[in-house]
Amino acid sequence: MRILGEFRRKHGRIERRFTPAERRMIGNLLRGLDETLDRSDQLAGYEDAVLRRLLPNAYPEDPEAGAQWASATRQRLATAKQETARRVAADLEAAPNGLVRLDEDGAVVWLRVLGDLRLALAERVGMDALQHDVTQPHSMVYAWLTWLQGSLVDVLDGS
Repeated sequence: MRILGEFRRKHGRIERRFTPAERRMIGNLLRGLDETLDRSDQLAGYEDAVLRRLLPNAYPEDPEAGAQWASATRQRLATAKQETARRVAADLEAAPNGLVRLDEDGAVVWLRVLGDLRLALAERVGMDALQHDVTQPHSMVYAWLTWLQGSLVDVLDGS
């Protein structure tokens, strides 16, 4: 897979051109994230390691307070994460020739979603597995997402 450059600032926007393979890969990861978040309100969702990581219990030492917090916020947080993931998917789909152009708010959305994708991948595959053999496909995807997120942070920080 050919990898294009970093995010950059141009004419007041933040942009990066994505190859078709990159768009498909991110799209597949976003669909998986969306499907996982769909299960957040089901009993099985409380046993899913990715959901525990993305929607952590605010009160792990107090089961009653944790349950109250979850009932008040869990679904709302999952829905918000789905909406931001869908925005990234829409940005990729609407990108002419793969060129994604973002304003500052859009870049922050992308940062959050890239972070969620990295967390989900690390939970599903295991961080030790990702770090053990960097030649494995999951490890390369994780490293690429990390690099992509870092390049976006650099642009936002003005580096």
